[in-house]
Amino acid sequence: MHWFSTGLLIALSAGTAAWAGWLLRRLFVVEPAAAPGPGPDPERDPDDHHTEEQTP
Repeated sequence: MHWFSTGLLIALSAGTAAWAGWLLRRLFVVEPAAAPGPGPDPERDPDDHHTEEQTP
């Protein structure tokens, strides 16, 4: 029985260390920044804030 509990204790310790490592990695690893989107549309007037609705 004493060998079984020793093995169980070692397995639990290894699992706890792996879980703590995973948490630390999640805490300190930063994802790369998102790629910039497409630039401004040259066909569109930047000062045109009107909708396409037509007034009668």
